[in-house]
Amino acid sequence: MARKRIILALAKGRIFNDTLVLLKRSGISIKKIDKKSRELIFELDGLTILSCKPSDVPKYVELGAADCGIVGSDCITESQCDIYEPLSLNFGHCRMIVAIKKNQKFEFKAGKEIKIATKYPNIASEYFKKKKMIPEIIYLNGSVELAPLIGLSDVIVDITETGETIRKNSLKIIDTIMNISAKFIVNKTSYRILTKDIQSLSDSIKKNGL
Repeated sequence: MARKRIILALAKGRIFNDTLVLLKRSGISIKKIDKKSRELIFELDGLTILSCKPSDVPKYVELGAADCGIVGSDCITESQCDIYEPLSLNFGHCRMIVAIKKNQKFEFKAGKEIKIATKYPNIASEYFKKKKMIPEIIYLNGSVELAPLIGLSDVIVDITETGETIRKNSLKIIDTIMNISAKFIVNKTSYRILTKDIQSLSDSIKKNGL
């Protein structure tokens, strides 16, 4: 009986190029993957690749649509999915931060209501609840830096690599919530059924991606 092909979900966008480099270094031919193509499924030797929106990768893996995936740890934490996270990879480094207007003063005060613009509502809400504050989440899927400048929010919660975009938009970072990197994640049922194949892929990725 032919071995079932492993289905690997990859996050498009920020870490996609580094992920393809990792796969190539791990001995996987990526010639069939056209980064400019609108195709979402690529059949490689022994692998089926799903090209996904980053926030969808953990859910695809949790639900078994993919056996494993490579995605940023910000998306994993935000998704709250029940998956294995066996490997942290040496790319996709950035951090989740809290930022306010450059000239604004801010105090973490228990019981204070606060408006937060973010595309990470779960992470932001949990962070401010731990500060014993009362968060009001304003979900935005892009250009969150604009929100405090026009009075839509008090703060933003977002990811940054260098902080340059924050500074250019007259904002300042007041705290780091978490450090972020790419991770290799695995569906729990798939790991039991395809243990040897997934472990072989994981070992190859670990050798070349740490």
